[in-house]
Amino acid sequence: MIELLYFASQIQCSADASLLNIEVDVYHQQQLVQTMSLNDQVTINAASIDDLDFEYRAVGDNAICSLTAPTERTLEFGATLPDLDGVYNQNSIQNILSDGDKYEELLLVELGTTDNNNEAFDLQDVIFKVDTNPDSPVTTFFAD
Repeated sequence: MIELLYFASQIQCSADASLLNIEVDVYHQQQLVQTMSLNDQVTINAASIDDLDFEYRAVGDNAICSLTAPTERTLEFGATLPDLDGVYNQNSIQNILSDGDKYEELLLVELGTTDNNNEAFDLQDVIFKVDTNPDSPVTTFFAD
């Protein structure tokens, strides 16, 4: 079992645009488990986050912005967070996660560009916190 928390989403089409509302369809064994919005949480009978597939879409008034093919990066406990600034004065991953909430893994997603040399590549368009043992309290902190 794993538990997913759709923890954060920060993506804009341009510097003066509003943040996009991103919905995420979560699939396990090619079956839709749940459509998630920011702050949604779901427990899934899967061994790992690697057993899941995700589809992302912008919804609402700003949905006219196009999204690129997602770049997803899973970080396990003890991994160092990428040192990337948020684009358009958005928060960096380090700032988003600085509240000290406990979690075991992260799924970081970039939807604005596939070019990791582009300044817009910040891996904070969607962030999932993953609990790989939801039946017991999480007692570890992710390393910064």
